[in-house]
Amino acid sequence: MTSRSNREQSVIVTVYALCFALGALSHAKDFLSYGWRPYDTAPLPIEVFWSSLLFIDLVIVGVLLSKHKCLGAALALFVMLTDVAINAYAAIALEFENLVGPLVLQSIFLGFILGTIGFVFRPSRRSKQS
Repeated sequence: MTSRSNREQSVIVTVYALCFALGALSHAKDFLSYGWRPYDTAPLPIEVFWSSLLFIDLVIVGVLLSKHKCLGAALALFVMLTDVAINAYAAIALEFENLVGPLVLQSIFLGFILGTIGFVFRPSRRSKQS
């Protein structure tokens, strides 16, 4: 991989990691503010998913910062697709109006992941020569 490609990949992975760290901090704040069941107004499966995001986000940050950047990017994409879908359902069908603002930001981040994930999965020059 060229040094420019390495820099592009590093910037992209850093943005992913920072956004997931921010997500983890947001969920941690909810736990500190509202206790062990901060999302108890949601149906149980959604509550469990939202509560698990604190730990899932931290795992993704760890994987992204390890040598397994492609796995981290794949997990990031999967989690954001799931999160945006669940939050859109909660905002629209369950009328959780307080999710509209965060949903817009999450959708933008999902778009960033979709638009940049190819840079993370770009094969190195060494593997092309083999």
